[in-house]
Order: sequence, then structure tokens, then C-alpha cells
Amino acid sequence: MKISFFDDEPEIFPLQYGGKARTILNLAREFAKHPDVESVTILSRSIISKSTKFKKYNINFEVLTDDNTISKIVKAAEKSDILNIHCCSFTFPNMECKAKKIYFLHDVLIATAEKGSHLDKSLGGNFDAILAPSEFAQKEYEKNRKKINGKINCFVIPRHINNEIFCPISKNEILKDPNTPFIIKEVAKKYKRILFFPARPIEEKGSKYLLELAKYLDKFDKETCIIGIFDKCKNFPTNCINVSWIESEKLKYYYSIADVTLNFSLLPESFSQICIESVYCKTPVVSFKSGNIPYLNKKNQSIILTNSDLKSICDSIKQAYRLKDDSTIMLLEQKEIEKNYSKEIIVNEYINFYKKMIGGK
Repeated sequence: MKISFFDDEPEIFPLQYGGKARTILNLAREFAKHPDVESVTILSRSIISKSTKFKKYNINFEVLTDDNTISKIVKAAEKSDILNIHCCSFTFPNMECKAKKIYFLHDVLIATAEKGSHLDKSLGGNFDAILAPSEFAQKEYEKNRKKINGKINCFVIPRHINNEIFCPISKNEILKDPNTPFIIKEVAKKYKRILFFPARPIEEKGSKYLLELAKYLDKFDKETCIIGIFDKCKNFPTNCINVSWIESEKLKYYYSIADVTLNFSLLPESFSQICIESVYCKTPVVSFKSGNIPYLNKKNQSIILTNSDLKSICDSIKQAYRLKDDSTIMLLEQKEIEKNYSKEIIVNEYINFYKKMIGGK
């Protein structure tokens, strides 16, 4: 089986900013190891590389440009058995080809189509199936498919946890590990409690609430800091520690050192990768009730739902502290994530789904 991804997600490689980009690269890496897969290719206009073609993790990477995007996609679609399509700014063309075309619906989807979600960029294409990462995403598509005259069936396969990249690390191990980012060691020595904000601090991701919390802590709790990518932020208190860019392989240090991961997204997230990554690293999440997150909360008590007022956020953080300090509960929470979202389970679901598509079932 030959599998290709066409992806328009920013920084798909090597930076892998955001859960969708990590998901695609993680899947590709696992597919490349699978005995039923002959080759894996990722085509993207946002690969950062001096070479237009290269191989890494046994994946073929191809950099697309404004001059070759269509021709390379057509070529990949004729060579592949499966073409996974994830569009951001690119309207996918109506294409007849050898490959089964699977629309990779891993964003806030049609729930935000009026604002220009990924799905509305792809309605011009003809697909063999739509793959969504959650029941929430599937229900949103089914609820709105009449508006777009949608006739394509939508199937659900969740995202997975990459336990080679993500694993819990104790504070002592973090401080001794030579691979630990320097800033992590400095913060761990200085502050009693650490909150981690892994998203970009923009309006859609809840920057307003992040700033309110930071100002409150700066005034009333000098022993707690917030770490995140704050290099472009203005008027943030000094307790917001900028950690600059975070490589995927380093994320485990940030999740593990944190007492709580903050998810203030105002968008109807189709899955929320940071929730399962954080809990797998034995750190609770305080999150707004957006998109698929209430579904995750039903399976994991350490994904704590909160309202957007400051009092609710602070109360939820205190609840998360109690969970973080209870190693027995967090071990059970980690096992629950592994049971539902391990790469072995999810990758096999993908391979079996692809086989059925190729077989015409």
C-alpha cells in the first residue's frame, strides 16, 4: 500500500506546530514502519527545508511551491493508493485519479465555516470519504451537510498518543537530564507551581483569559508562573515565562514539569491533541468546554472543564493541583489515555480503513 499526505498546515516539518501537524507526521512515521505499507509521502507548501525532496523517518518529503502544487498532487494521486488531504488555504480541485481520496478533517471544521474553516476550502473537491478525529466532528459534519449538499460519508478515527515522544518525567529526572531545556530547569528551581499554556497566545486560543489569570497571579501568587510561547506578547506580567519555540521531541519536558496545562481555546476544537498529550504525561488540564473536549472529560477526570470567568478558572486550577499531587490517580488517567488512544490501536484502525477503501467496501 502506498500512502500520501497533501497538507497545507503551517510548519508541518520540522517544527510541527500544533496538534494537527504532529498528528500527520506521527501517523506517517508509524505507517512507514507498517508491514502492509510500501511507501509514505508528505507533500506540503510549508515544509522548511533547503531541499525540495528529502527522506527522513523513512518518509518521502516533497516541498510544494506556487509553480508545482497541482502537478505534484496529481502525480502523487496517480502513484498512491491513498491520498490524505488536509487543506488550509488551498481549495482542493475536482480530481479523478488512481488513489482513494480521503479528506483529513482535523480542524474546527464546519462549525466555524462562516469564518473560513478548513472544510469550506475543500468543498470543490470530490472525495471518497471524510475522516474525522471525533464523534463531535462527525456530528457537526452530519448536522450541516445539507447546507453544502454533502454526500460524502464521514468516519471517525481518533488521534493517537506517540509514546516514543510523550512520556511522564519526574521533576528530579528533568533536573538531571542533560536534554532538558535550560529554561525548564531555571523555572523549576524558582517557582513552586508551573502552569503550561501550549497554544499560541492569540484571541481564538483565549489570550484574554490568559492575561487576566497572569495579572491575578502576579498580584496575589508570586510562587506560580505560566510558561508558553510569549515572545510576541506585549503587556504580559513577568510571571509569563517565554520559552520560545518548542520542538515536538521536547514537549514532554514542558508537560511533565507543569502542574496544570491550560487550554483556553474559544474554537470548537475537533479533538484537542494537547489534552491527551498532557494527561499522558500525568499533568491535568483545565479547559473551556469547547468542541470535543467535553467528550474527553467523560473518559478522563483530569481533563477539568471550567467556565471563562477568573474565579472558575482559579478554582479549577486548585482542583487540578490536587490531582497532580495524587500519583495513583494520574497513573490511572495515563492508562486510560493509552487504552483509548495508543498508536498501536489507532494506526491499525487507519490501515484497516484504508484496506476497505481500496477494496471498495
